[in-house]
Amino acid sequence: MNVDDRPVIIVGYTAGWKYVAERYHRQTATLFVDTPTAAREKNLVAVLAAADASCRLIVTEYEEEDAAARFHREYRGRPPAAVIPGIEYTVPFAARLAELFGLPGAGARAADPLRDKWLLRQVTADSDVRSPVSRTVSAPQDVRALMAEVGGPVVLKPANRQGSIGTRIVRTPDDVDDAWAECVVQEHAAMAAQSIVPVRMLAESHLRGPEFSVELLVHDGRTLFRNVTAKSLFPGDRPVELGHTVPADITAAAQARLHTATETVLETIGFESGFVHCEWIVVDGEPHLVECAGRMPGGSIVKLVELAWNVDITREYLSVMRGSAPSTALPEHPTGGAASWFLSAGPGEVVRLDGVLKAADSPGVSSVELLVGIGSLTRSPRSGRDRVGSVIAADRNGAGARQRARDAAALIDIGVRPTP
Repeated sequence: MNVDDRPVIIVGYTAGWKYVAERYHRQTATLFVDTPTAAREKNLVAVLAAADASCRLIVTEYEEEDAAARFHREYRGRPPAAVIPGIEYTVPFAARLAELFGLPGAGARAADPLRDKWLLRQVTADSDVRSPVSRTVSAPQDVRALMAEVGGPVVLKPANRQGSIGTRIVRTPDDVDDAWAECVVQEHAAMAAQSIVPVRMLAESHLRGPEFSVELLVHDGRTLFRNVTAKSLFPGDRPVELGHTVPADITAAAQARLHTATETVLETIGFESGFVHCEWIVVDGEPHLVECAGRMPGGSIVKLVELAWNVDITREYLSVMRGSAPSTALPEHPTGGAASWFLSAGPGEVVRLDGVLKAADSPGVSSVELLVGIGSLTRSPRSGRDRVGSVIAADRNGAGARQRARDAAALIDIGVRPTP
């Protein structure tokens, strides 16, 4: 079989990955692997049938222990060209399946720590990677015990979920019961719907400092491309991302420390090939690990990288996952800046949307996306899923792009009528 004729497997559907299939795989088949729940709730059969590419759905519970082996036994006569993890929960399955087909991937050894923050803490504990003090917790008293141990606020969060669901800064012992009820009890349904793996909650010492993410493209343990993104957060006790800026406006030495720290994580866990998105808080000049994902990032970061660096990093990632060298020399420095700024609304029903066209026509703005319409229900941001839209802008550098994105976002007025 000709290599170009083999299908590409993407594990975990998102609209972004459907766009990738339509842009890059129109001459070959794309097989989306997803769970029965996702297939039903996202109406994936109909969605993929309407795609402008040859897309097909394979339904399986990819988080079951032997899922990759069962899938390989059924499809080993039809080997794919690449196996791509589309979302956080698919990283272990995709890594194991790639190994079984003899294709590039994160590697089974690295996949589980990339999926579970507690495992990542354990694996990197004896390395040079700095991390917050972290404990697994199963009741409010466990959270209070860590607060007494560290002598200050902690962050309560799930070890094995994505998008900041169930994450909150707990500042005093009196806040613990309320935080537990909100993060564990009230948001349990959202966490359970995302993954069949039982949720594991962590409490970690609250670190104070600027936040960044490092994006690396890696082939056989060798870094081919590096980027540092600066993060802005919504105010309050929910660490939900408000904006991203590429490149981060920091010194070359600070960038180098973040690069080195990320590569130390990957070396420690034995990461082989793929894309990583590693999040850090810098305390007194030293990066401290928040989490590391073995997939391409969300939050429009890929778009920002491609704008600021003038590189089709998605195409190069797909080449690496097919076992090929990048199609072009990858840049070492960005040519400009790009930034995203997210929109939010208070709790209620959307009754007014103004200023969208004016924002889209603002200097440097490349896109405006609204995720709500008149009648949509909104709530104050507790996780990434509560953001209601975004603005992306470009400029000569990251700081200028961030200002343009913020200015354009400020033009958008989302009127909300409070509801019970």
